[in-house]
Amino acid sequence: MIYFTSDEHYWHSNVIRYCGRPHKEAQEMNEDMILKHNAIVRPDDKVYRLGDFSLAFRAVENYAARLMGEKYLVPGNHDFCHSYHKKSRTPENREKWIQKYKDHGFIVIPEQTTLDVPGLATFNLCHHPYAGPYELEGGGDKYARWRPVDDGRILLCGHVHEKWQTRRSPKGTLMINVGVDVHGFKPVSIDEIAEIIKRENGSF
Repeated sequence: MIYFTSDEHYWHSNVIRYCGRPHKEAQEMNEDMILKHNAIVRPDDKVYRLGDFSLAFRAVENYAARLMGEKYLVPGNHDFCHSYHKKSRTPENREKWIQKYKDHGFIVIPEQTTLDVPGLATFNLCHHPYAGPYELEGGGDKYARWRPVDDGRILLCGHVHEKWQTRRSPKGTLMINVGVDVHGFKPVSIDEIAEIIKRENGSF
């Protein structure tokens, strides 16, 4: 089975307040997400994480090995191996951090990539949504360089936390937020993605 998730923000206490998460503190949140993840994901399942696993590398060190499934990481701006991150502004530093994630079991894939699911769709995968007025911050878009090109493919993304589960780009392309804040703090399966597409489009 294929699963998707994003924006766990392990060890990030403030995200509980920012996003209204139902946890008292970070440790409770961490354990709740691990429990819910492992209740559905099996060792041979593929889990695509669309960024922001954590803001602290100790979460990678302490929790990655506890999570079931093959761990594919499409880095987000808070992941140390993302080219936006201050620790990965040079190619040499980015390669160093990519290796650190690999050392803890992650398969790090490009920040913008595609995934073909036969019989369903070819998806764009990226931490950030397509460009649009819903994402402007402070009168500008500081993530413009890292946004994928809207080529009409359905986009699976994260970054927006609890703000929305589905949205249409200015071109009308469907975007699906796979973040934990809108999926019960657990990964969402490809079957659930198919149901969302059916609900939004009326057909595949």
